[in-house]
Amino acid sequence: MPRRHRPQSVPTTLEENLRRMRSEFPNIRPFEEEDDLDWWNDGLDALQANQLQQAEKIFKKLALAQPEHFDGYYGLAQVYQRQQLIPQAILFADEAVRLAQVMSADGPDSLDPSTLLELKEFRSQLGPASGPAE
Repeated sequence: MPRRHRPQSVPTTLEENLRRMRSEFPNIRPFEEEDDLDWWNDGLDALQANQLQQAEKIFKKLALAQPEHFDGYYGLAQVYQRQQLIPQAILFADEAVRLAQVMSADGPDSLDPSTLLELKEFRSQLGPASGPAE
């Protein structure tokens, strides 16, 4: 009798998403990657070329390599927005805004205030959060 392949459920919390990402990329170590500085630009290039799977892969690696920086989370939010996965986009956009606010609290030299405004504007375009709270 053939086995049925059950589709994977979509993670509904940020922690579930991060856990799945860590299992997908077990070799990525926080703060230890040498080429992660290029990943933001590589991810944006893939996003602009509408190569959403490639962009998602790059931004996942970036979020894992730099967990205290908003870039990877913001990139994933943009990918999920384009894929019409709005609950996922909201999860990652909320985390990007949270991390950017932490950076901006360190003073204007830590984060350009216009960057935080851009993140907040992007997040507001996604609409209200729904589902389980993080």
